[in-house]
Amino acid sequence: MELQELFERLAILCISIFTLYYFSNRNRNIRLHPLLGLISICTFFMCLVFTKAEYNLGVGFGLFAIFSILRFRTETFTIQTIVFLFVSITISLLDGLLPIKNLEILLGINISIVVIYLILNYFEKKSPIVSEKNSIEVISSLDFLQLEEAERKRVLTEKTKLKNFSYNIKSINLNDNIVILKVSH
Repeated sequence: MELQELFERLAILCISIFTLYYFSNRNRNIRLHPLLGLISICTFFMCLVFTKAEYNLGVGFGLFAIFSILRFRTETFTIQTIVFLFVSITISLLDGLLPIKNLEILLGINISIVVIYLILNYFEKKSPIVSEKNSIEVISSLDFLQLEEAERKRVLTEKTKLKNFSYNIKSINLNDNIVILKVSH
């Protein structure tokens, strides 16, 4: 791979990842960390090194083991973060390993993945099922926990003026004797 082709592939990757990152973080409560984009850049360069050097299967299993250990030692990720990571790693693998003489095909593949990602991301934000905009927090006393289910629904109906809803206990604060509820409608 020539130096010009390397820079072209890296530019395609960077533009794709920046576009994914930018549109993933728009109008969202949970933001992706900017350093997540480095994972795809690192994967791209690892692929380039693996194509130039002879490595055995043990190196691949070793990398898999390292990533697995890191995954179980970190905080849990949101679905959006996992999808972003998977898509960015896939794009970086394609950009680094796909043996294509014509870079327009590679650019087309990247554009296709990015456009589909953005369309699905748009529909996900518009879906009322997964939208966090349809939930509110309600603070109640600890006595709420001792009520029967029908009485809990009545209390929440009075507080929220909602007829159809579901609720989850978000947290219990024993110091202040309060329960914080997440009411979805």
